[in-house]
Amino acid sequence: MKKLTALIILTAAVLAIASGCNKKEESSVNKTPSAEITEAVTEETAEETAEETAEPVPDCLTLTGTYGYSLILPDSIDSVNGDKITGSEYISNTDYVMVNSSTSKDNINVVVEPGKDKDTFDSYTKEVFQEQCEALGVFTNFKVNKYERTEIQGFDAIHIETSAESPDGDTFSQIQIIVNRAEKNADYCYTFTYTDFSNTLTDEYKKSIESIKMIDAEKSDDTVDELAGEPFTFEMCEGMTFDAPDGWTLTEGESDTPHLVTEDRAMFSSSKAEDVSNLLITISSGSDDNEEFLNYTQEDFEALLSGTYTEIESLSFEAVKVGKYDAFKYIYNVGGEDTEDLDLRQTMLFINCPDKEAGVMVCLTDFNQNNSDISDTLETLIKFS
Repeated sequence: MKKLTALIILTAAVLAIASGCNKKEESSVNKTPSAEITEAVTEETAEETAEETAEPVPDCLTLTGTYGYSLILPDSIDSVNGDKITGSEYISNTDYVMVNSSTSKDNINVVVEPGKDKDTFDSYTKEVFQEQCEALGVFTNFKVNKYERTEIQGFDAIHIETSAESPDGDTFSQIQIIVNRAEKNADYCYTFTYTDFSNTLTDEYKKSIESIKMIDAEKSDDTVDELAGEPFTFEMCEGMTFDAPDGWTLTEGESDTPHLVTEDRAMFSSSKAEDVSNLLITISSGSDDNEEFLNYTQEDFEALLSGTYTEIESLSFEAVKVGKYDAFKYIYNVGGEDTEDLDLRQTMLFINCPDKEAGVMVCLTDFNQNNSDISDTLETLIKFS
């Protein structure tokens, strides 16, 4: 199987399961606390990309989110997207932001989700958190060292401290502060994640956590999706659109232009709190020779995925058409020790687009098999003009 094809398939499968295992019973948008462990730990150190600037970082640098929060950053957490922060305040207008150290892998990230009802927030226990993180299978020696209920400015909150070893062999510790604000003018749940690789930021992180404040929010839930029900378009595959299933929203890949995905992947999740399933679309910047593509078999896909999953039960494999393009649709159950309690099924759709020099993978990861209707009609959700 062509290396490009193999890479996009494995990427889709692993990312989709990792995201689902870590979804914190969310109701509509964005990432979850345990999902942020993966992103924070695997984020490349900003030292590799940042250029030094002559302007020093102020003694008291503040991170302010227009979704209604502020906090003081440690001196060493000073860069966003590889660029050092200038001035005394960095303002985030999005529901996700990561601030890195320019000299290490240390970082702080903030995720904003819709607020949770009390029962949902109370159901998020230490055991649920531990199971979700262990299901990732990414880290070794993972431990939950502290898990306690607390309050931030009178709002229900959870304080979690963990430690683990990354796939690169680096040890790290992490603190997560989850604040369920859930009030009329700021119906949000915030997750503040502090990742410490250098083992030098314990006191600084404690001071930053103590500085967390809930402030007036400038955004409301009404602006989360201005084009609900309209198809999504993709900058990396011109002419392709995706009709999200009813009740599913974009949770990764959002750009400044609503319903335009500018990156090479986008993830959608169900708005049902009890459904942690997700749908991942990845786009490669190259395609297969179509004759070679048509020679792929179920065995090729099984062999590729066997290096990732310990048990695969193939249910169906068929060649289909998506518009004018040839595609394969492969449905299988995922078993093994890490996923035995998840009742996990994946439906993969791989589309070869030679004239666009692109390959498109659509991967539905269905926990507890709640979405067989979407699986059955997956190829109808993608359209080409």
